[in-house]
Amino acid sequence: MATATHADAHALDKAADLGICGIRRHSSDALVAGLVHELSMGELERKYDRIKSDVGAELGSGTCGSVARVRRRDTGEEFAMKVVSMKSMGTSNFETLRMEVQMQKRLDHPNIAKVVEYFSDEENESMFIVMELCTGGSLVDEMERRGRAYDEPEAAALMSKLLSATRYCHEHGVAHRDIKLDNILYESNAPGAEPKLIDFGYACQLTEQSMTSQLGTPSYMAPELWERRAARHYDEKVDLWALGVVDYMLLSGHRPWHHESMNKKRRMIMHDPVAYPETYWGHRSFECKDFINRLLQKDPAARPDAEAALAHRWVKRHARRQPLSPEVEHGQLCDVVDSLEAFANADKLAKIALEVIAFSLPPARLEALRQIFQSMDTDGSGTLSLDEFRKTMALHTDVPPVRIAEIFNEMDLVHHGEIDYTEFLAATIATSDCFADGESSVRVRNAFSMLDSQNKGYIDANDLTTACSGELDENSAIRMVNQSSEGECGRVDYPQFRETLRRAFPVLPLRRTSLSATNAVCEPREAGYHSRYAAATSTPPQKVIGRAKAFLAACTPFKPSSSPGGSGSL
Repeated sequence: MATATHADAHALDKAADLGICGIRRHSSDALVAGLVHELSMGELERKYDRIKSDVGAELGSGTCGSVARVRRRDTGEEFAMKVVSMKSMGTSNFETLRMEVQMQKRLDHPNIAKVVEYFSDEENESMFIVMELCTGGSLVDEMERRGRAYDEPEAAALMSKLLSATRYCHEHGVAHRDIKLDNILYESNAPGAEPKLIDFGYACQLTEQSMTSQLGTPSYMAPELWERRAARHYDEKVDLWALGVVDYMLLSGHRPWHHESMNKKRRMIMHDPVAYPETYWGHRSFECKDFINRLLQKDPAARPDAEAALAHRWVKRHARRQPLSPEVEHGQLCDVVDSLEAFANADKLAKIALEVIAFSLPPARLEALRQIFQSMDTDGSGTLSLDEFRKTMALHTDVPPVRIAEIFNEMDLVHHGEIDYTEFLAATIATSDCFADGESSVRVRNAFSMLDSQNKGYIDANDLTTACSGELDENSAIRMVNQSSEGECGRVDYPQFRETLRRAFPVLPLRRTSLSATNAVCEPREAGYHSRYAAATSTPPQKVIGRAKAFLAACTPFKPSSSPGGSGSL
């Protein structure tokens, strides 16, 4: 419903993100916010090819622009590229186009679509936003494909993840304001694919002041959004109402209120109770209807927040977060612990480098680690507390409690008191298959390029403070650079960056001399790590060492990749 006539009010609501009005309710952004850079159109043409195909090139379009599929030239990986213009957004201010990116890049959650980078074309009043690619279609597409409503366990599991994403947004100071079936995509077509919340075009920074602009899609808009202009004030609870509508539609295939006349639809939403026709709802449980009723409370003060909604008995009964399976407990967890130990002992520049690598990988490449993170996040907050971390690590009896707390503090790079999703991935990434043969050097080179965002050919203290979203003080950044540079010159070039990673890796503390092409001889303690890892995972030691070799291959000189064929330049 957010048309050009609402653009000015919309911009005022969102101005809080730029510090124009109010103060933030919540503390720091996710560390990954500093990794999303604004680049020139020349960089877009250098880095990406638009995929030209009769099928699947354009992923969708709407009132605010179109979304196309693109391929990164150096890695061959595919992404979604959203194109928005000042005209489509109904604004004469280019800064309004930046607001969506500024809002979404601060969020780091497994069920929120990730912004990778964006490119400004002020001459043509357009912006190109590169995001993770979701190929499974929207919830609307899925319901049409099924030809039936969701079962209660399916809907509850989906709602649990959407509520977790919404809770994370609200606790990090963001209201989405346009949650609907169309703005929830599946990551892929695979069974059990992750849902992703997308399209933060109408999102707003939460401040001490109420929001007032009338935005959203009519069928999902809460009663307070329909108030006449002078009386309209609302908060983030509008997102909980929208989720209630989503759940109602998932379970019945119908909208809770609908009329062709907008005035009559407004009256129904504001005054009519929720109806549950026997045809669609006769076989549904009381708990299910109670959950929906609570989200669709007309009075926002009586509506639960996302944390309380996650604790509802219907969600908890059907969508319990699964504990680690015996295979994970005795296999992957052992693997992860070794990686955590290596990460905790690494210097800070190497840790930031792994954070950048984790951020740049497509989420599906880290599926096993994502499942572990979600199983550890028992309260659905989208972050890990020390208590949650301790409970999982207690399964690994080799690690004493005091060491668990030390590892947690080392993972919390900017000391927020909690572990963000990408911080967890960074600390455990060495156990994944992301460093497959032939791509390690590209991963490490890309990490260097993301830190060296101005293409200077080196990383300095300013690059590190920017990458850490301003959470790293200048003196600490200078010390980190000098530790990795020769002669404390205040610069780290690519060979020095490679060497820093070489020293910090791997999961297993292998000696560099033991990784020859012909054999791999371990010190006694290292052999113990090998044996424990291999016994727990049924993986031969040679394969374990092979993983380390694959990562160390990143320390060879970088050779630019040629552009994949079959695509046209943007």
